This record gives sequence, C-alpha cells and structure tokens, in this order.
Amino acid sequence: MELIYNLKKNGLLILLKTTILAVFFFLLYLFLLFAVNINVELTSNLEESSNKKLFTLTDTLTEPDAFYHFRQSKTLLTTVKSFYEQLNTKENLHFISSFDQPLQIEDFKGDIEFNEAYGTDMEIIGNYIDPMTKKEVFDAKCFQVNKNFFDYYKLETENKALFPWDDLDIENHTLPILLGSNYKKSYSVGETMKGSLYLKPFDFKIIGFLKENTSVFYKNDLNKYLDNYIILPYPEKLSTVSKENKEFVGMLYFAMLNGDISIDQNKGLDYLTKQLSTIANETGFYDYTLLGVPTFTLQYNRMYELIHYNRTLLISLLLCITICLLAIVHFLTCRMYVHRRTRYYLSFANGDSLKHLTTLLVLDVTVGNVLLLVVFIITYFLSPIQVSTFFLIVVLGMALFSIMDIGLMKQFLNKDIRSSFNDFY
Repeated sequence: MELIYNLKKNGLLILLKTTILAVFFFLLYLFLLFAVNINVELTSNLEESSNKKLFTLTDTLTEPDAFYHFRQSKTLLTTVKSFYEQLNTKENLHFISSFDQPLQIEDFKGDIEFNEAYGTDMEIIGNYIDPMTKKEVFDAKCFQVNKNFFDYYKLETENKALFPWDDLDIENHTLPILLGSNYKKSYSVGETMKGSLYLKPFDFKIIGFLKENTSVFYKNDLNKYLDNYIILPYPEKLSTVSKENKEFVGMLYFAMLNGDISIDQNKGLDYLTKQLSTIANETGFYDYTLLGVPTFTLQYNRMYELIHYNRTLLISLLLCITICLLAIVHFLTCRMYVHRRTRYYLSFANGDSLKHLTTLLVLDVTVGNVLLLVVFIITYFLSPIQVSTFFLIVVLGMALFSIMDIGLMKQFLNKDIRSSFNDFY
C-alpha cells in the first residue's frame, strides 16, 4: 500500500526521472561503443600506419610499342619475374601488390552494382558478347592482391577462409576467390564462376566472403570498399616464361609489379633506392620508378587527429550532459521529497524511529532506479551487448545515483527533524 501511495504522489516524477536516466545510459552506451571501435581501429591500422612510410613502385614502359616489344621477349619477361620474386621475398621490404582489374564472368548472377563501370563516369554495359571468346560475359569488379597486401590490411573473412598462398599455380585452370559481402545474396561458398583473366579462361572457385565494410587504401583512396569486389590472389611462386604463356604472364607480371612498398619510419628514400638498385642489378630489370605517397600518411594523420578531436569533444559533451542530468535529478528529488513530506511528518509525529523513516525514504527514492535496472537486466539477457562492460557500468551507475538521491533526501529529512517539522504546526 505504501508503494502504491508513493506512486500516486510521485508517479509522474519517477517516470520522468527514470526516462532521463535511461536516455543518459543509452548515450553512455553509444559513447563507449564509439570509443571501443575507435581504439580498435587506432591500434590495428592508424598507429601501425603512422610507423610506416609508403612508396609506389611502377614500371616506366608507358609507350605502347615499348611495352609490347618488352612482352614479346622471354628473356626480358624473365627479368620482371625475377625482380618481383626478390622484391616480394625481401625481409626488410614489404611489397604490397594490388590491382583493380575486372574479370570477364560468364552467366553472371549478380546485379549491375558489381559492374566495373558502376559508380564511375564510364558507360555501364551489362552482359555483352566478348569478341575474342564469342561468349556472353559481364565485367565484374575485381581486386587482385598478393599475400603481403592481404596481411598488411588484415583482411578478414566471415568463415575464416584463407587463400592457399603456397599452393597457388597460375597455370592451373582453377583459382580460389573471395567475394565482397554484397555477393552473399547471389552466390554461396563452393560455387564456381567461369570467366577469364587477361584472355585466359579460368574456373574461379568461391571459398568465402569478406566481412562487411572491408576497406583498404588504394591509389590515394583512403577507404576503398571491397563489398562489391571479387578478390583474386596473386601466386607467390611465378611460372617460368615460355612461348605458350608469354602473352598471359606478360600482362600478369606487370600488373603484379605495380604496387606499394612499405618501409619503417626510420628508413628513408635513400635506403629504399639502394635496396631496389641491388635487386635490379641482380635481376637485370631497370624499367621501374618510385612515386612518393604522402597522401597516405597525411590522410591517416588527419583522420587520427580528427578522431582524437571528436573523442575529446564527445567527452566534454558527455560531461556537460552529466552535470545537467545531476541538476535535473537534484530538482526532481527535491520535488519528490516535498510530495512525500506530509507522510514523513505523520510517521515522525506517531513516534516512528529515525530508522523507520530512513527505510521509508530509501524505498520511496529507489523504486524508479530498481525498475530501470530490471529493464536493463532483461535487455542484457535478451539481446547481445557489444560493450561487455556496459552492464557493470549500469549497475554501478544506478547504485551511485541511488546513493546520491538517498543522501539528498536524508539531508532534507534531518533538517526537518531538527526543526520538528515546524511548517506543520
């Protein structure tokens, strides 16, 4: 009966106070979720990247005739093969090879969003008849990467699938592929896509899907999202150049050669050029050049500063909200006491002890907090919470708010007891 009477007197104030606290804890949860995710990103990407310098390696065969002549020579192509192999296995260099090159896929089951021209200024052409193979194909977005690229950006798959890097053989007609997360509605693991890479037919076997919103740095694009891409692995061991395969490997090896080189921050451009010169002298390939990539470091540093600035701003905002909340809760607690003051006076006038009054006061002030805590407990067990420490924070927060409310109400009560509730005489 006492609880029902209290709810009649203070029901609206209890509901208002409980709602304010619920909103506050929800905002706190969002802040914690943001802080946790940002810490993960800073640890895994930004801080690691800030300790690296990145340079772009590219060939200098820009003239079509020179490039064609080079690819017609098995000897010259062998120098490219040797240069790549040494560069890719150099312990003090980290060669990150990647290339954005579409695959021609037969009987494509996906939507137009997977087309190479989608999202660009190019004309979007769906299925068409390939003039070389006379088959109907679709130009699907494809991102070709080596193992160093895969490891450097810590690409993750939903089913923990990994490329068999050591067993990849480009001479086989079957190659494993990963698909971006948006492909899940069109394809499944184990299916095979038939298509071609640099005019050579392949069966591309799907071994898994990338996690949603996977992104990498590519050609000054800080976040190139791979949700709509096919991921094709570059082989670790390159095939010997022969008369039969020189057209195919000529295009493939030059695509593999164009990539980024990551070195430690304490090693400069002079160190890198000396390493590349040594490899060039040993392999006989000199048709390369380096391009600096200051935008990589610059953009990451800007993001790093922006995140820290926003986190400081959010902390300040959270503190302001907390102060305002305390002021509002203080006011509502005062009003609740005023509404129940007559009940405390009658209990005191009837000779009830201070202990009994205190018990009554604690029940009055904590009913809303207890109800809110019960709601949070039910929510916690019914739905997963990404921030595991949030539940503990809620429990401690509710305890602190209750102690503050009880202390405030007890202060009012002691003051009235000392004055013997003079307002009622």
